[in-house]
Amino acid sequence: MNNRVNVNVDEIKIKLHTIFKGVSVPKQDAEIVINALLDAETSGVESHGLMRMKAYVDRIVEHKIAANPIIKVEENGVVVRIDGGNGLGQVVTMCAVNKCVEIAKKYGIGVAAIAHSNHFGTAAYYTNIMAKEGCIGISATSAGPTVAPFGGMDLLLGTNPFSVAFPATKQVFCADMATSATAKGKIRIYAKSGKTIPVGWALDAEGNDTTDPEKAIKGILLPMSGHKGYALAMIVDALCGLLSGANLSCEATSMFNTQNLANVGHFICAINIEHFLPLENFERRAQEWFEKIRTSKTRQGMRIMIPGEPEAERKLLVKDQLSVLQETARTIDDYYKKYAV
Repeated sequence: MNNRVNVNVDEIKIKLHTIFKGVSVPKQDAEIVINALLDAETSGVESHGLMRMKAYVDRIVEHKIAANPIIKVEENGVVVRIDGGNGLGQVVTMCAVNKCVEIAKKYGIGVAAIAHSNHFGTAAYYTNIMAKEGCIGISATSAGPTVAPFGGMDLLLGTNPFSVAFPATKQVFCADMATSATAKGKIRIYAKSGKTIPVGWALDAEGNDTTDPEKAIKGILLPMSGHKGYALAMIVDALCGLLSGANLSCEATSMFNTQNLANVGHFICAINIEHFLPLENFERRAQEWFEKIRTSKTRQGMRIMIPGEPEAERKLLVKDQLSVLQETARTIDDYYKKYAV
């Protein structure tokens, strides 16, 4: 597509480090954010990748995200409450992931409820890390109000994504999904690419079906699978908002609105497999299960893949060059020039 360009991965990393340094983000925190953004981009989930840098930096400059937050961790047995200090979502969530894995290794499970955080990127980034530590990883986050309840028109729910991952011998199972029909960031990608969206993703502001991404952005996202996605969105809100004290989706604001603190809530859970049975037994059986599913009879022209496999295959294709939207590359260059002081 002519609205895409190839960029050098190492050069992008240098530019991003320079940008975050320019807005006073510590080097180790910038590394966490950059790794998460590039993981999303190379996985093919660019709606949560490099294009998010601008919003993060703008909010830091407007003092709506703390560049160097004071993160408070309160442990109570296997349960952790974390106040993110309004830090970057990736930084706050990695603190929770590390603490949950540490507790799970000792007691079998570690669970964290997080408040006063911000957009954390893809939920899969964290569950993949937990899976590689020999855990079943679960992550979820609340989001700004963009989705109507099933049968309704008021924006009271978020896309509220969640992810589950666990290891097998040769790969990691990783399911990551929004509870809406699609992520709003994906609709933004369609808009930037000049493409129409499928019917069933969104309604316009008057409640009519639309294939126009611009009308969808200004309109109403639909829950996935009707009432089922609606219920799942409320479950995520309960885990991320009610349990942590963070905003519910209906109380939240879009990350693109720099007038308010986000107070995003997250939920992290690590289950240590070794506390149930030897890890190698679990991984072997999981891999055998995957192979049975993968090699089962397929529909004509179709291929059976294990959740997480498409993203893993895309990552393998990325060497030193990465294809990104021209607008994303241009924004990174502009911000690099602006903050390279």
